[in-house]
Parts: sequence; C-alpha cells; structure tokens
Amino acid sequence: MSRTVALFSLAGAPGVTVTAAALAAVWPEPAGAVLVEADASGGDVAAWHRLHPSPGVTDLAAATRHRAADPLDHTQALPGGLPVCAGPASADAAQGAVQLLATNNPALAGEPADGGRPALVVDLGRLAPRTPTAHLAAHAGEALLVVSDDLAQLRRAKQSAAGLADTVARLRVVVAGGSGTTDEIASVLGLPVWSGRIPADARSAAFLRGETPVRRPGRRPLFKAALALARTVVEPRQAAPAAAHPEAEPAPPQPRAQPYATRGDRGPDTQP
Repeated sequence: MSRTVALFSLAGAPGVTVTAAALAAVWPEPAGAVLVEADASGGDVAAWHRLHPSPGVTDLAAATRHRAADPLDHTQALPGGLPVCAGPASADAAQGAVQLLATNNPALAGEPADGGRPALVVDLGRLAPRTPTAHLAAHAGEALLVVSDDLAQLRRAKQSAAGLADTVARLRVVVAGGSGTTDEIASVLGLPVWSGRIPADARSAAFLRGETPVRRPGRRPLFKAALALARTVVEPRQAAPAAAHPEAEPAPPQPRAQPYATRGDRGPDTQP
C-alpha cells in the first residue's frame, strides 16, 4: 500500500495546501507522490490550475461505496507532471466526500501492491475533534500539524496537544515562518516538532498556484525545506533539516508542479 502523509492545521491559514503541494512535488522516493486534497471546507487546487471537476476526490469518495478505491485512479496531472486528486471547491460537496472517505476508506488504501507505489500526501485543511477529518488524520501513516510561529496558533496547539497525541499516531509539528531552532517550541508543546521550518517564500507559493513560472524551483527556500521535511518522513533516522550550506547538498529532485520556464526564457535563472 502507499505511504500516507496527512497535513492539517488547527486554525488560521499557516499554508497547509502550499506545504502539501511542495512536499508532494519534491518527494524523494523513486515513485514520487500524489497530492490528495481532502479538505472538508473545500479545495483550492482545481481553481488554481483550472482543472476539470472530475476525476478527483468526489469520484474517489463515490468509488469507496463499492470497493477499496485507489486515489491513483482519480488523479489529474498538473502541467509539470504532479498527479493530484483535487477536492471540490464548495464546502457542501467537500464535506460529503470527506465523510464518505472517513467512513469507507479512512486509510485511503488502494489495492495491495509492492513498495513502488507513489506516496499519498493528503491535505486535510483544518482539523476539529471528532470529525471525519480527524478520523482521516488518525489513520494516516504520518501526520503533520502545520502551525504558524505566532502566539495564538502555538497556544492552540499546546492546549490541543494531549488530545492529538491520544488520537493521531506518528504526529509531529511543522512550524511555518519565523527563524532559529524549534527546540523551545517543542519543549512548550510537549509534541515532536520538526527541527526545520517552512519558510515564507511568496514566489514559490505563487509558482505552486500556477501564477508565475520559476526556472529552478529546487533552489527556492520552500522547496528546499519541503525536501528536508520529506526526507525526515522517509528516512527519519538519517534525515536532517536543510543544511546551512546548500552547495554541499546532493542535487534535489525537480519539483513537479508547473512548467519551469516560459517559452522565451533562456539561460540559467539568476534570481535568488
């Protein structure tokens, strides 16, 4: 079965969808990853990239009524090649689809297969207790709580820590924004916290939304951080956050999200 990594927040807008898309785009295993948008409040990816409503999460959810449906059978490819199982834009349709998934196939598991299947990176949006979204998070192989480095979100995460630890296995916190180590945050929350950070990178976020081309996205801060995070999931004992000297790192996989240059572009990207 596929490895399943679920990302969610508790409140606010810390960038769950953008982080999930970046993570899927640079997934380091040979089979890559599929982005699954299972946000009960409605999806954004289809609107960002002008995708057709079908195939997507609604079709996947309907298929679970009859069998252990495979998300890989309900994807569309973004222009750069990243497969995505996009969610419906409306909350009504999204809530119904997420409810069906949580009831019939919460692990999002397709047919049994060898280890060569793509990972499933699942955008769950905002999680609330005792909801279908929480049920999907509880069945994920890895769960990543994305929080902004601000007092309100960190306080909410601390107050929710005990309940999350009891219901969501293999949970860790991913901090978006800010600078420095996350050791103090980990000591306050009492939850495992990734030692890196998801940086504020407006250009990469616009690239993932299909708004602007980026010639070498693997050099961008967001994608470098996403690759470091993905490696901690794939190889938790060996992986480390992004190095201080990127020239010493091995070449990362090219993000698969959008075309990397406009037709008229030539030569290397000289922008940071």
